[in-house]
Amino acid sequence: NESAFSNIFCVDNCPFYQLPNAFTPNADNQNDLFVPYDYRFIDHIEFKVFNRWGVLVFETTDPAINWNGRNFEDKELAEGTYFYSCRVFEIRVNGVVSAPEILSGYIELIR
Repeated sequence: NESAFSNIFCVDNCPFYQLPNAFTPNADNQNDLFVPYDYRFIDHIEFKVFNRWGVLVFETTDPAINWNGRNFEDKELAEGTYFYSCRVFEIRVNGVVSAPEILSGYIELIR
């Protein structure tokens, strides 16, 4: 089955950015870094991780994130639940723009 041809077509990029909710930084070479799923058309991000008391423990602007479960002083963080906020800046035909929604959720750090 085919539909009739349309005179509407998409000329913009289709950005994609999605984050997992767990990782295991235990040096077994599997899930040792917190990284996004495959992403495309992302210029940069504003990613922040907070502990249960709301203290900022990690932040980056790199879309690959590559968080190893350590804080700003390079100390291993305790196993547990951490919360994140992530503003994504997409590459569009008209330039770099902030995504309409701020991503937020939790991360399970499992050792």
